[in-house]
Amino acid sequence: MGDRVILHCDLDNFFASVECTFRPELRDVPMAVCGSESDRHGIVLAKNQLAKKAGVKTAQTVWQARSICPRLVCVPPHMDKYREFSVLARQIYLRYTDLVEPFSIDECWLDVTGSALLFGGGDSAKNLRRYAKRTRDNSLDRRQLLQIFLKAFKRYQ
Repeated sequence: MGDRVILHCDLDNFFASVECTFRPELRDVPMAVCGSESDRHGIVLAKNQLAKKAGVKTAQTVWQARSICPRLVCVPPHMDKYREFSVLARQIYLRYTDLVEPFSIDECWLDVTGSALLFGGGDSAKNLRRYAKRTRDNSLDRRQLLQIFLKAFKRYQ
């Protein structure tokens, strides 16, 4: 059959990106999605690029993250929203192949070997990104998802 073409799709900063989609004021400040400090010790589950640049790391305790980045805005997780966006991303993947292997809520493996002719040769990642850019203005929800989705493919540019 020849070489297989497998894409690893990882929605970068997924939880933080979803939070910023619903709360645009968080886009311009260092922010992190964090576990509960009162119920547990509280750790950083995800952070945006501004928090990352300030030195905040995933799985760091909230108190450590705040000591590194005093302006850090912490928000609680909203797993229902993340699941919804994860399903939307997988619906897009299924337009390119029915061979989608979920790895986590924000990661999947796509076998696009059989999709090469359908979507323009062996460059399925670029075509998938091009599709996302073309359709991102169809609806508010789709645009929000695709802003997150496009980040996942930046490494293929």
